[in-house]
Amino acid sequence: MNYRRGKTGGRRRAKTIGIVLCVGLLSATGFTPIDAQSHNDLFENGRTLVEDGDWREALDVWASMPDAFIGTGTSDPRVGPAFLATAVEHNAEDRFSEGTTLYLWGFSGPNLEERREDVEREAMRIVPLLSRRDSVQWMPVLSGPTKDLTLRIARFWLEHDPTPGSAVNERLVEHWQRIVTARDQYQYNRSSVYETDDRGLIFVKYGPPGTRTRGSLGASEMELKIRIPDDVTARETLRRLDPNPQFELWKYAGLTPEEFTYYLFGNVRGTGPFELVKGPLDLIGDAARSLSSASNTPGGVRAQHYLELFYYRDLAVLGGHFGRRFDQLSDLWDGFTMRRNVFGGGGRAPSAPTLESFSYRFAEQDNFDPPGVPTISIRSNYEGSARGVEMVVQAVRILDTSDQPMLVIQGLSAPRMRLSDRDRRSGYRSALRDTEHTLVVRDRELVQAGQVVQLAPAAGGGISVFHLRHPPQPMHLTLIARPIGDPVTSGDTLSLVGQGHAYVEEPLTGDPAVFEVSDISVGTPWDAAPGSMSPLPFPLLPGSTVWTGDALRVYIELYHLRTDVDEVGRYGLDFRLLPLDDVGEVRSSPEPVTLGIQLESEGPRAQRHFDMGLAGLEPGFYRLEVDATDLLIGTTITRVSQIEIIG
Repeated sequence: MNYRRGKTGGRRRAKTIGIVLCVGLLSATGFTPIDAQSHNDLFENGRTLVEDGDWREALDVWASMPDAFIGTGTSDPRVGPAFLATAVEHNAEDRFSEGTTLYLWGFSGPNLEERREDVEREAMRIVPLLSRRDSVQWMPVLSGPTKDLTLRIARFWLEHDPTPGSAVNERLVEHWQRIVTARDQYQYNRSSVYETDDRGLIFVKYGPPGTRTRGSLGASEMELKIRIPDDVTARETLRRLDPNPQFELWKYAGLTPEEFTYYLFGNVRGTGPFELVKGPLDLIGDAARSLSSASNTPGGVRAQHYLELFYYRDLAVLGGHFGRRFDQLSDLWDGFTMRRNVFGGGGRAPSAPTLESFSYRFAEQDNFDPPGVPTISIRSNYEGSARGVEMVVQAVRILDTSDQPMLVIQGLSAPRMRLSDRDRRSGYRSALRDTEHTLVVRDRELVQAGQVVQLAPAAGGGISVFHLRHPPQPMHLTLIARPIGDPVTSGDTLSLVGQGHAYVEEPLTGDPAVFEVSDISVGTPWDAAPGSMSPLPFPLLPGSTVWTGDALRVYIELYHLRTDVDEVGRYGLDFRLLPLDDVGEVRSSPEPVTLGIQLESEGPRAQRHFDMGLAGLEPGFYRLEVDATDLLIGTTITRVSQIEIIG
């Protein structure tokens, strides 16, 4: 084991030497020197070194573990997170590449069933980063075999690596930088998966807020005298029922294109843990909510309604929906206060039903239609709009003319367009400058099996096409677009690579006795000019995002059709475009778009494309299902794809 021994205390040195001697003795006696205990000793030795302040030697100990246990199939999912957390805490940038390697190694061994709890813990650190749709796909994996879960964890970080050609996964490092910061700053209670309060959860997802306001909510003496000028007892009752909760209000720009996003944290009921709440009502105590509180307030309304007015006033300075709601409440109360002060009203408040309606409406909005809901699941310096290049990848399983299983991978790169661009679609049809497309092929274990490079010139639309033999196993594909040449402008951000990923299942069967169907390819119409050669294998521009004004083109191939005596095959194609909700489940409305046709083929193979008009369809996600049926034998195969319609 080749790790550096620094200047350590006697106890730590003795422990380290003891591990070395233990391994050496086992080797001398002919036994395998690696077992669960010695593996755990190395990890725990590193933790002890960190606790004693010798974090550099701790990193050396952890970094030695892959070499120490080489050939044994043993790995440890604890070492990568511990290494990265320690390196980040001490700003050891020169160790980040080791941390990336250790992290992936930790989830690579066949022994991880015994570390199931640690694997699940790491998976749960990823779940908050997922969209609701992706979360649904993760749920079965979380409760499935440990091997599947470790592969899903490794695949997540491989697909989020902004610089696949470098040793450092910057996005993984950024993730742990945020966790370490959150653990240091947001420890009011430790309820989240990051061992922080709820502020840490939001911080890890979106980074620091644009503005942060903190303080306590409650009625000021001046406000009490304005609203209740002549009832000292009532004012005292409201002071007693007001928990004066501490709060923080975080304001983000850019999480939704429409408005700011606000996150409100506070002491629930004034005494509970510091957590994320839906609105100020959640911070009001039970006593103020009770009907009995109305007996001691002017107007016979619950104390809750007074406190809502005061809390929204404190939050209104940041604007947004808090300001709008306070304006509504203030208009209601001010109108009443003026009438009371001018005409006399005996200290009554607005009517209880009116105040109840406001409370109910605000609570309904907070629960079911909250303002400023993020349209992105995470914000990072390395994802989404941070990338200068947008990459579209589509992998289609086919059979060649010899019935050999093949993969056709189509790539399209273009400058990432902003939401405000007048014609975003044009960005999909021309690249700002030439790009180089690198296809990285990995096996089912995510071990790299090879890579292929193609030039995707701007004049050709930034398009690449790869034809690969499909081995008898699933494959993971990554297509990377790197702009080549000098930046066009000083603000050119295309130096950041674009990338897309695909996971393909088992290959199609080449048995001529078995009816088979290709995957469907989807996109927008692309018809080569007469006499010219199209760079695409199928007559469409690949993409899963389609505008309502465009047609959706679907391409499909059928193989081994049964033919009649005239060598004519007969087949049917049934199309269904099903609307999806935000977790990927089929919605009951609107009605799905359906299309059914029956066709003939000259021989046992057929290739077809069809255009579907999208005018009138609501923007959102849809699942496209195509049933291909050999009508002579009655066999049906279904292929599925997902698209997003943008209005």
